[in-house]
Amino acid sequence: MAILLAAVFAVIFQRPYKFFVRITGGRSRISALLTSVFGMIIFAGLFFGIAGLIATEAANLFQNSVKAGDAYLNYVDPIVNNVNKNPLLKSFGLENLINSESVSKAVSQLGQGAFSILQKTYQGVAHFLFLAVVMFFTLYYFLVGGRNLIKKLMFLSPLRDSHEKLLIEKFISISRATIKGTLVVGIVQGSIGGITFAIVGVPSAIAWGIVMSFLSLIPMFGTSLIWFPAGIIMLLIGNIWQGIVILAVGLGIISIIDNFLRPELVGKDTQMHPLVVFFATLGGISLLGFLGFIIGPIIVALFLTLWNIYAVEFKGQLTKYNT
Repeated sequence: MAILLAAVFAVIFQRPYKFFVRITGGRSRISALLTSVFGMIIFAGLFFGIAGLIATEAANLFQNSVKAGDAYLNYVDPIVNNVNKNPLLKSFGLENLINSESVSKAVSQLGQGAFSILQKTYQGVAHFLFLAVVMFFTLYYFLVGGRNLIKKLMFLSPLRDSHEKLLIEKFISISRATIKGTLVVGIVQGSIGGITFAIVGVPSAIAWGIVMSFLSLIPMFGTSLIWFPAGIIMLLIGNIWQGIVILAVGLGIISIIDNFLRPELVGKDTQMHPLVVFFATLGGISLLGFLGFIIGPIIVALFLTLWNIYAVEFKGQLTKYNT
């Protein structure tokens, strides 16, 4: 995984690398070192920044669920009554859908669960940071000798040079598309969702914004797994305008922003069918973990490229067999 990600980032960091080559007078090794250090600084800033925000929110949630006691029950009671008195629920015979004790217990379990997840996350930090060090160490050598390595692989490969160049171009285009398109769109969608939650008064708006940024990696559904239930819950507890605002922003901005931003950032020629992207992303995440959202689409894109090469090379035989 570290080697494959280093290859992806070698593509992404070509512009910074060439910039450092110019200002160092063509010294490739120094330029590669500066590029790797630059990448590590960005990575560390994002990683520890997000981890700190999530840790703060999880700790607050845990403390609130433990310390609330009777005061918390007094806060929950009016909400429960509003939900149970909702005319829509009464029409379906669901007047006593929830009660204070079940809500308090669920929130307490949620806080404890979040704290447990946080502990497990910190246990895996050492492994994740080790992976990052290996990745950026490998990135240095890919930047220095990557072109010679590609030439050797092309010489040894049984494919034609034209087909090898096609595979390399597809790897480059999908790598850039995944990083630029998916991450930027995720940050924008998560930011809009978090700001909306903060405006309407949803607790832990920053944490929910981060969660939406990660969920935006899943095409089609993504952030709607958060903002849609939040809007419905707001309507059920009697916060009408807050629920309407969340649903309006979710339907009118967050859910369609992908259609405007992604083509501009990625380019239409590098896009796969949305259904293919959906399965590639989910498959990558389920098989390879979180970082599979980068690797999954790349593997599928290379497979589709090889499929097209096969169709071209054996067009005559395929036509004969299917006559």
